[in-house]
Amino acid sequence: MKWLGILFMAALLASAPGYGSAQQPKDTSPATRPQGPEVKGEAAGTAKSFTPAERKAYEKKTAEELDAIQQRIAELRVKATTGPAQQKRTLILAANNLQMQKVAAENRLTALGKASETAWGQQKADLDKAMQDLRKSCEKAGI
Repeated sequence: MKWLGILFMAALLASAPGYGSAQQPKDTSPATRPQGPEVKGEAAGTAKSFTPAERKAYEKKTAEELDAIQQRIAELRVKATTGPAQQKRTLILAANNLQMQKVAAENRLTALGKASETAWGQQKADLDKAMQDLRKSCEKAGI
């Protein structure tokens, strides 16, 4: 009975052209094929270069945003201690989660400040992702 199932699967796979193949079907137009960075006109690994002034301004703006988030986390902790007992645990857990995400973002900001010119663009992208996640968590926590 097992061999019947195996034969059926083999026939099914044989009838599907290109099934399991990593190659693009030959009848697709160039517009429907996925485009990598090389196809779009920019070389792979090319990143926008930033001037030292732009770097400092970005780092300062991000540090100020992290300070504002820290103040909101502190307000959330106060709200947890003075608020209703039913919400205390939830608010404390949210504050702790936000604090960990904030510390991780601060660590990325510190690494960004020490990064070379070539690595700065990638470090910035990592920090942007961490900040976006932190902002979403802040919205979710209601701060």
